[in-house]
Amino acid sequence: MLALFEAGLEPPERVIGTSVGALNGAAICAYPSLAGAQMLRELWFSKQAQDVFTLHPVGMLVSRLRHRSGPFTESPVRKLVQRALSITGKASFESLRVPFIAVATDVSSGEPELFRAGPLEPALLASAAIPGVFPPVRIGERDYLDGGIVENTALSVAVAEGARRIIAISLMAGAEQEHAPTNLGSIIALTLQLSLHHQMLSDLERLRGRADMTVLCPVTPPTATWEMRRAHVEDVIERSRRATAELLARRGSKLFRHSAVHYIDLAH
Repeated sequence: MLALFEAGLEPPERVIGTSVGALNGAAICAYPSLAGAQMLRELWFSKQAQDVFTLHPVGMLVSRLRHRSGPFTESPVRKLVQRALSITGKASFESLRVPFIAVATDVSSGEPELFRAGPLEPALLASAAIPGVFPPVRIGERDYLDGGIVENTALSVAVAEGARRIIAISLMAGAEQEHAPTNLGSIIALTLQLSLHHQMLSDLERLRGRADMTVLCPVTPPTATWEMRRAHVEDVIERSRRATAELLARRGSKLFRHSAVHYIDLAH
């Protein structure tokens, strides 16, 4: 988002966010500008973010499986969400400057649930409730889990909402592996990454005749976000910003004229 705003792109007409992307999306909808993107950047340096991701979600899941215990409490995620809402000063969907949709998964029906009105906190918690890691979030009479289960990139949601020009950011494009993963956590992480990335590619191919979809995919190994030390997070964000800026400078407006996936190499 930093590179997109720095390049002078207009704020989006609406934003759809899934899982941690819902938290990011709500922050951008609160302040759809370069200043808003910089504010979001600082959120990911906070203690609350470090507390959530002290262990990678897949690592936490493996720990739960090994010890045969239930999910972690949602309190670290709730504190992060509350920190984000405190920074933005926005507590409801209606208070945002840009219309926003948070995607969660209805546990009973297995269908995506689109939250677009009312308080932000429960919707963001539901969207980011990683199964097996955090407990389902109850809203009204229904229980919800992470929206990424059914709509990780949410291209189909955007098209169904009437969007005809879509810019999506997908974080599931994995770098080529030098060696096959050997431990359970790495195997699960790679499997999940490959599955979600190919789901996005399938959705793009199926929907490309109904909208122009530009998908930006930073190329990262499955373990790239396992540690939340400020220096590491700052390095990943800065490399993503520079690589995206280079892509925009090289392709210009042509980047958004046709449906395509653009892989952003963060290694250089």
